[in-house]
Amino acid sequence: MSKLSQDLLKELFFDEKIDDPSVIIGPKFGEDAAVLKIGDTNLVIHTDPISGAVENIGWLSINIAANDIAVTGARPRWALCSIQVPEDLSHKKLKKIAEDLKQAADELDVNIIGGHTESISGINRPLISTTMMGLTDKPIFTSSSEPGDKIIQIKSAGIEGCWILVNDHEEELIQRGVDEKVIDEVKGWRNEISVVKSALKIKDIATSIHDPTEGGIFQSLYEMASCSGNDFYVDSEFEIKSETKEICDVLGIDPLYLISSGCLLATVPRDVDYSEGKVIGEVREGGGKVFYRNEEVNENPEDELFKILKELES
Repeated sequence: MSKLSQDLLKELFFDEKIDDPSVIIGPKFGEDAAVLKIGDTNLVIHTDPISGAVENIGWLSINIAANDIAVTGARPRWALCSIQVPEDLSHKKLKKIAEDLKQAADELDVNIIGGHTESISGINRPLISTTMMGLTDKPIFTSSSEPGDKIIQIKSAGIEGCWILVNDHEEELIQRGVDEKVIDEVKGWRNEISVVKSALKIKDIATSIHDPTEGGIFQSLYEMASCSGNDFYVDSEFEIKSETKEICDVLGIDPLYLISSGCLLATVPRDVDYSEGKVIGEVREGGGKVFYRNEEVNENPEDELFKILKELES
């Protein structure tokens, strides 16, 4: 499981121009949501599946989709959830998924207004895809950074990936040598996965905001640079929790390519101070490339979570 590469996406219809003046942003590499002009406001819409987790997928589904609405400058308001479950899934587990969906929606003041639920053969775990919507007068685009902007990291890398691993594969991690105190600490990170508050707080000063999901921090920076046409130069250490480093070291994975909902990347004008994030680099004129300490970072859509899940679940 991984994102499709930019080259492959270009071969599909998703990159075609839409001849409809109401469509402000349609399918485009790197953009987090579609934006439709509706009267005097803008409707922001995003769909996201949960494919790398087993436990807590209801809660994750609402929060991950809500993050992508918030980074476009809108407050998440409405959700539709499509739920597919194995034919032999117990009533208790299905009820837990529904309760998690409702709890997450209540926490974010989101209304679940529809969706679809079915049991099907051929799958061995529940799957959820959530469509989230919100309104904004001024949408923010991943492509809107400007040369001279500062690149800001808000919160730490790898939060979501580590949280999924400790909840779904606790015993395997302990067997491989991860300290139980580390696992207990990471289990408490659930509420850190949401970036809604952080995104809405910075939206009025940011030129662009992006939510690092599959592919982690580096893939997110690549998407921001590629769709803006600007070069992103990063010369600072990234913020990574010590627990994330330990888990990644034990498993032999790179936290900078690990799914990272909970972290936020933004660009802001150079003369704007924002104390809640760390400046990690700057935007320069160029060709849409990323350089980390002067070495080019290439596209890498396969997330470290999916790599290690293949090993843990084999």
